Amino acid sequence: MIDTIFALSSGRPPAGIAIIRISGPQAFDIHTRFCRLNALPEVRRATLVSVVDPVSGHLLDRALALIFAGPHSVTGEDMVEWHCHGGHAVVQAVLHALRNDSVARDADAGEFTRRAFENGRIDLNEAEGLADLLAAETETQRRAALAMADGHFSRRVEGWRSALLELSAQVEAVLDFSDEDDVAGEGMQDVIASGLAVLAQEARAHLALPSAERLRDGIRTVIAGPPNAGKSTLLNALAGREAAIVSDIAGTTRDRIEVPVSMGGISFLLTDTAGLRDDSTDSIEAIGMDRARSAVEQADIVLWLGPSQKCPRIDAVRIAAQCDRQRPEREEDYDLLLSAVTGEGMAGLVDRLVVMAQDIVQPEAEYALHQRQRDAVRVLREALDAALATADALLIAENLRIARGAMDRLTGRAGVEDMLDSLFGRFCIGK
Repeated sequence: MIDTIFALSSGRPPAGIAIIRISGPQAFDIHTRFCRLNALPEVRRATLVSVVDPVSGHLLDRALALIFAGPHSVTGEDMVEWHCHGGHAVVQAVLHALRNDSVARDADAGEFTRRAFENGRIDLNEAEGLADLLAAETETQRRAALAMADGHFSRRVEGWRSALLELSAQVEAVLDFSDEDDVAGEGMQDVIASGLAVLAQEARAHLALPSAERLRDGIRTVIAGPPNAGKSTLLNALAGREAAIVSDIAGTTRDRIEVPVSMGGISFLLTDTAGLRDDSTDSIEAIGMDRARSAVEQADIVLWLGPSQKCPRIDAVRIAAQCDRQRPEREEDYDLLLSAVTGEGMAGLVDRLVVMAQDIVQPEAEYALHQRQRDAVRVLREALDAALATADALLIAENLRIARGAMDRLTGRAGVEDMLDSLFGRFCIGK
């Protein structure tokens, strides 16, 4: 038998209101006993109730109650919400009474959302979007996560799946025609090829969407240059705090220092690196320089604070730093003149970083894809490309089967059991 579960589903007390959620087959029985009701109130209508400990008979709180009959609830089960006063003592008293009642148990992390998934109220993509929404720290993360949680991507996937089923039926018709030597099959093949091409193009477009991991972890922005170029000072200025040690001694920064910041509603991961030079005899410093070069190669954005002719990447932002001390001989060789000490050029640098980041994350995109989702879309594209590359109806049918399987894994219909615990474990208790 399915357990009935309960948990505090709002923020930690103290708060104005605390929402205690009960879900499962015994939810309505618990509600009538705790609130001493002879009958259930109207569904989805807030009702003032007295919540009473059924063991001691003590009044626990006066609360607003809402009942939701399954399957038309968040979890797809019968569910009750008590909107209690949000003090520590009230919340603990109600939860303690529920535990002593022994009819329901404390919910595990993410168990309400997992039941919603298992009961078909949401699919796997929407669950991932909700997890991202709960963890969102920037405006870009919030928008992308909300679009995913609202089912924008899921509706697109369902459209792909319907199109694949229709194409599969058409391929079966072609196979039947070939058995009967019916010339009508030739025209059907053109229709199938056209449908495959449209789906393949949509899959390619989705593979170009922003990465959810990049939105979460930040645009990798590496500050590089020779020793004493002002890299650590610039990192501290962008971070708004003393994150890196600043010294006139060359080689102070021996390893990468990473600091997450938010600018313009976008998350960045700033990296200060060891100074790059050719005359070092220090083996530890040499390791730091190797790591610095690796960071430059992997960066989304590079801020180069050295001589412009030694810039390691053609797309780097060439900065003439410390311009409060000395101006460069050829200012036109640099993209920005900057002093992190006086603030000259800092606003321009921030604006430039935000514009570059927007090009990377594509703010016009509705949602961003996780690696799991990108992998499934890549399988879809490869299967469609393979189907387009052959005239053999049997091979086309097989590739369509592979594509449908990828769509089923995307929505959680098949092949995802090994990652469900990991996903729902990211949720807090009560979600």
